Amino acid sequence: MISVSDALRIISEEAKPIGKEKREILLCNGLVLAEDILSKDSLPPFDKSAMDGYAVRSSDTEGITAENPRGFKVKGVIKAGQWCTESINRGEAFKIMTGAPIPLEADCVIEVEKVQAKDDTVYLYNEVKKDNHVIKFGEEIQPGDIVLKKGTEIRPAEIGLFASLGYRTVETYKPPVVGLIITGDELVDIDDAIGKGKIRNSNEYAITSMIRSLGLEVVSFGIVKDDKDVLKKVIEEALLRTDIVITSGGASAGDYDFVETILKEIGADIKFDSVAIKPGKPISFAVFNDKLFFSLPGNPLSAITTFEQFIEPACKKVLGKQEYMKEEISVILGEDFKVRKGRVKLLYVKIVKENDKYYAYKIGSQSSNKLTTISKANGVLIVPEEYTEMKAGETIQGRFIFR
Repeated sequence: MISVSDALRIISEEAKPIGKEKREILLCNGLVLAEDILSKDSLPPFDKSAMDGYAVRSSDTEGITAENPRGFKVKGVIKAGQWCTESINRGEAFKIMTGAPIPLEADCVIEVEKVQAKDDTVYLYNEVKKDNHVIKFGEEIQPGDIVLKKGTEIRPAEIGLFASLGYRTVETYKPPVVGLIITGDELVDIDDAIGKGKIRNSNEYAITSMIRSLGLEVVSFGIVKDDKDVLKKVIEEALLRTDIVITSGGASAGDYDFVETILKEIGADIKFDSVAIKPGKPISFAVFNDKLFFSLPGNPLSAITTFEQFIEPACKKVLGKQEYMKEEISVILGEDFKVRKGRVKLLYVKIVKENDKYYAYKIGSQSSNKLTTISKANGVLIVPEEYTEMKAGETIQGRFIFR
């Protein structure tokens, strides 16, 4: 049995991107750039107005005051997307819309709220400085500039930026396909009645949802009975078809827990077979032909906990993400807590923000087979192994879950 920190370190050392691929930009949300994005153009490609107003020559506004206003003849209106070929002369103005090109000879814009228009004349009541409300040619980006660096996580804002730069496709790190195997003779599907000694298969649906929330494709191999030969064939198929394989159940040391034996038989490199954590001690991790293999406990709370603690950061690292661990926060205990000494405990709680501080409250049983517990929680406390008792008002590290 190894520590949580050692387990995370080992997984991080083995989790690497599996390749690169060109993708349509609308298919890149949540992925990570595998190339620097360079500007092909100057942005903006012309001097443009930052707001609705009137374009004038700044030199024409010298000496204007509220007591000594000056009228300018309005030559016309320039809309966004319209190119004006006319020059502006002394004492003239163009009405201009946000984003429209600045006309020739004009060098500033005065807001529409600061003037008074009457017929074909607009009256100014103050001087206007050169470049006032003008976004200059190339001010944002020059050709050849690195706009987005390799390793940037792609969000809707980045997709919009790709489009503005003329990129229809970009190169990203290839998202891994995750294979999911659920084991256990006791399991039936969600549509089936619960017979004697049977329970419904909740782990397949919970873990599938967690994988998809990371933006990854899941290949589910369904429920596999506790038969070593059958399970071995399914594991071998999963290792051929997918990049990361997860099993749930069969991870302990019982007579019908075959996963570790199978991994040894196929020549997988088993990195660890248990971690000093509660819930989730019997999690194991192996590598086979550069593919990651996780065997999770069958109890629902343990399976969800170990996925979030160990598999989620591994998937994020394979995706090429720089920040792959969830942020920890300082949490104040809202009441007393008791725990057993020994392993690191992940204690499911309700975290509430009060006066810019976070407080944790109990939500019920922490038994590893109770999904109702985790459904009430929005966070976990990370309780060191030496702790047995924690008093209200104490501060401990925690994090939010499922977000």
